[in-house]
Amino acid sequence: VPVMVSGKTSITRIVTTSWDDGDSCDLRIAEMLAARQLAGTFYVPVKGHVFEPHRACLMSLKELRQLSAQGFEIGAHGVSHHNLPACNDKRLIAEVDGSKKRMEDDLGKSVSMFAYPRGRHNGRVIACLKQAGFAGGRTTAMLARALNFDPFRMPTSVHVYPHSRFEYFKNLARVWDVRRTKAYATHFGLAKNWVELAKILFDSILQTGGLWHLYGHSWEIEELDLWDELKAVLDYVSNRPGVVNLANGP
Repeated sequence: VPVMVSGKTSITRIVTTSWDDGDSCDLRIAEMLAARQLAGTFYVPVKGHVFEPHRACLMSLKELRQLSAQGFEIGAHGVSHHNLPACNDKRLIAEVDGSKKRMEDDLGKSVSMFAYPRGRHNGRVIACLKQAGFAGGRTTAMLARALNFDPFRMPTSVHVYPHSRFEYFKNLARVWDVRRTKAYATHFGLAKNWVELAKILFDSILQTGGLWHLYGHSWEIEELDLWDELKAVLDYVSNRPGVVNLANGP
């Protein structure tokens, strides 16, 4: 949001990143971020993916504490990466409240942010997050740049993954933001790949202000060998004058 400072217009430009599932490859992500003075929030399920087969390999408590000690924000991602809207009330409280308490006990510090497993959430889940004391919840909605969003429906800008145009439109349809959909259909959708899309979205916040939010899964990046592409994007957005680098949380 533009504000007047000493007679000049100042535009807020924010870069944030987030990384889900707590895989050991998160340590490599952390090294890449630290080398570029970028912030990151790492969302870690307490017990990993208990209710579904998954390729993520949960990091050790020692590794988790190492990330925290480096100054990165640690967020909750449920106890067992369960589909939260499908949980009964007792299970939902155990997943949400239980993850917050366990993470705080393990880290010895407050955990204020939560990422919904697979982005799935509803009003009942949000109410549970608020009751547990979380300050916000991150979704998997993409192509967002605006600063004015519901903190319990925090969107992202781009996912480190080679999505098709159809997949982007499908993602947009879940939240049905007309302005965001129109921007993708007329401009951002011209990007040839996720790297080009990430750069175009970043350029747009340089021009008009906003929040650029990169998210991904380190195990997925490893599996698809996207490390060089990620490096190119991080290099592109780092060390930019007038850009503030922040974690997801308040």
